[in-house]
Amino acid sequence: MKKVIVDIGGTKTFISLMEEGKIRKLEKFETPRERRDLLNILSRVFKYSNEIKTINVAIAGRYQNNKVILSPNIPLLNFNLKDFFRTFENVNIENDTLCGVCNLLNEGVNNALLINWGTGIGGAIIIDGKIYRGMGKAGEIGHVRLIKGDWEDLLGGKSFVKKYGMDGVLLQKMAINGNKDAINALYELGKGFGEFLVSMIYILDPEIIVLYGGVINSWNFMKNGVKEKLREFRMKNKIRVIKDRYYTLRGCYYIDEI
Repeated sequence: MKKVIVDIGGTKTFISLMEEGKIRKLEKFETPRERRDLLNILSRVFKYSNEIKTINVAIAGRYQNNKVILSPNIPLLNFNLKDFFRTFENVNIENDTLCGVCNLLNEGVNNALLINWGTGIGGAIIIDGKIYRGMGKAGEIGHVRLIKGDWEDLLGGKSFVKKYGMDGVLLQKMAINGNKDAINALYELGKGFGEFLVSMIYILDPEIIVLYGGVINSWNFMKNGVKEKLREFRMKNKIRVIKDRYYTLRGCYYIDEI
């Protein structure tokens, strides 16, 4: 069965044609800052609507009652996406992090936290084997408030240029090439993220925490900093780290477990 999958992220937007769980076609775009430009990109899916009935849409935000109710990194607040994609017979819209929940539910996990660490920090919560949504915004852990700003301001990918003078991709390349400043920066970033995980564990204490997203590509340089913080606070919760840039579009595999 063929499906169209759209993943609207804070930095990248993907349009994929899926068949039997495999990506047959894939288009990649920089996510525009203006709504009109983003809708122009999304309109490219209409070429499939005559032959394909179903479109699944993942967004870096929250969707409820036929409108986007939270979208800090994409220009779609209060927009009716379902109506926009109405040329398809079946339109399914969900938060991008929640799109990865089914893998854990299929494993029989009862309590878990998924964290999508990319441009921002998204989250999804499983309690007693069910997705916990609250009034619609539950799981937006990156926006837990700090004295100044929130965790996303401190650790999200969009903060890298301000903190390090470069984006995460360049920082990782420098670390791979042996640049000591870049290696140290990623280690310290790992410690900061470990502090964030400790806070989340104190709130939820899940069986497992699943980490994925673009920043996870630098995991090898960050994991010792993360582990240091977890040991400091004697946290022993299982952490599964997934490295798959198309995790939202398909299944996953993990690269580490601590």
